[in-house]
Amino acid sequence: MRAGTYVLIVATAAAVATGGAAAANPAQSPNVTATVAAEIAKLGRGVEDVALVDDTGAQVRWRDLNGQPRAVFFGFTHCPVICPVTVWELDAALAQAGPAADRIKVNFVSLDPARDTPAALHSYFSGFKGRVVGVSGSDAGTKRLAKAFDVTFQKVGLSKGDYTLDHTAAVYLLNDKGQVVDLLGYGMPRAEMVSRLKRLASPAS
Repeated sequence: MRAGTYVLIVATAAAVATGGAAAANPAQSPNVTATVAAEIAKLGRGVEDVALVDDTGAQVRWRDLNGQPRAVFFGFTHCPVICPVTVWELDAALAQAGPAADRIKVNFVSLDPARDTPAALHSYFSGFKGRVVGVSGSDAGTKRLAKAFDVTFQKVGLSKGDYTLDHTAAVYLLNDKGQVVDLLGYGMPRAEMVSRLKRLASPAS
């Protein structure tokens, strides 16, 4: 993880934890410096050509997912807590944000393509009525996407040959052009999530 983006995540989390009323666009928040906002804008670049498979088995490129605002989260379906809680909280916040938030799609990028097949992803997200789309790629493609978003992940061995993953737990908010405009920290208060998602849904975001 680049030092600048590490500072970005810490600064954003600190603003929320201390009760700072951070705006949906970090560049407009008094708690976040212009340098940190500039780091956010650098995320997710240079990966438009990465090949993926969505949870229906369709072949897509990262750029094909543009066209509407998105909330992007990197995780894996065998995750015991953080991933399911994050997706559930996002879905609940989007429902609370009202009809405007129907424009927002949630993209779950698997960090575990060996186990997260299209069928596994489709089954995992079947209860979200199409709002959440799981995608996976090759090991190389996954690493490219993760690096572009400064997502770190590491396999951790468990008993009987099983494994889990330690990984970054931020949610990245992208506008309809695929540009990162904000991020949500794990454990962010629901009201703050709703406010930021409403702003993302607005045509001016």
